[in-house]
Amino acid sequence: MLVLGYKASTEQFAPGELLDWCVEAERCGFDSITASDHFHPWRDSDVRCFFVWSWLGALGERTKKVSFGTGVTCPTFRYDPAVIAQAAATLGAMYPGRFWLGVGTGEALNEKSCTGSWPGFSERCGRLVEAIQIIRRLWAGERLTFRGRYFETADAHLYLRPTRPVPLYVGASGTHAAYVAGRYGDGWMTTGGAGPVDDYRERLIPAVERGRREAGRDPASVRRVIELAVVYADSRQEGLEQARLWAPSMTPNREKYGIHDPRDLQRYGALLDDTTVERHWFISGDPDEHVALAEKFIQLGFTDLYFHAPGPRQGEFIQFYGQQVLPRLRQKYGAVTGRAQPAA
Repeated sequence: MLVLGYKASTEQFAPGELLDWCVEAERCGFDSITASDHFHPWRDSDVRCFFVWSWLGALGERTKKVSFGTGVTCPTFRYDPAVIAQAAATLGAMYPGRFWLGVGTGEALNEKSCTGSWPGFSERCGRLVEAIQIIRRLWAGERLTFRGRYFETADAHLYLRPTRPVPLYVGASGTHAAYVAGRYGDGWMTTGGAGPVDDYRERLIPAVERGRREAGRDPASVRRVIELAVVYADSRQEGLEQARLWAPSMTPNREKYGIHDPRDLQRYGALLDDTTVERHWFISGDPDEHVALAEKFIQLGFTDLYFHAPGPRQGEFIQFYGQQVLPRLRQKYGAVTGRAQPAA
């Protein structure tokens, strides 16, 4: 069934304030919460950026039914994959059926800034595949001695494992990473907004399906998860002002993924014109238009939609969606309120 979620921006709010918004999101009918795992934020001024793994335990305690997870963690540079396996298993054991793990190849913004290391994509992807193998085998209860190209373990074993499987989703915006998601993940995570959908239909979804088929997996075994950049605003100008808070994140991937200093990203963001911002962020105060945006991606086969709203009007956005958008999607597509995300 369709999952309708809220994006918790760990770069935008202090930890306590963001917890309050997540509690409000659950109250207003969101099914799930995704939280970014960043060391550096997208810009240098007027931002926060905190350690999400400390915060996730508090999120589990403050909420009652929503599922939640990382969108996404890079388990290959800042973190060792065995440590992420243990962290995810702990949350899975504490909150059965509620926690899911999103992983990806990382960004220089977070990984290079901490470790000084930022190899090419081929190595980063190879590291991710090894990390997923280690995580899954530890979750399965193995006493694992692993000798890979990038990682090693020696008799590693988790002495606490969840009673219900933790879904593992792979973030991908390129075809090879999308293939990895289809082959190794319980779901594929990506981003979207106001732009055209041709790239998903013609390039990314076929790559996910190719990975799934080559692994001999059932079509229902790989969920399609998307984070949608949306702005609830009374006017175009107000919407642009909100969206511009995240303009540095719109830096083209070929440039963004090599930048490790938020000051450089902020300079890139300042160069973007209004047309570019509007191509990325969907801006509207009309609930019909927000519903239509969501339906565009549902019709592409996306099963989990997370709505990411920038700016200070979080309470108004959450209530707007809770009252005027989510109920209509739920009525038409059968989404479920307050239920944990389907297990892998």
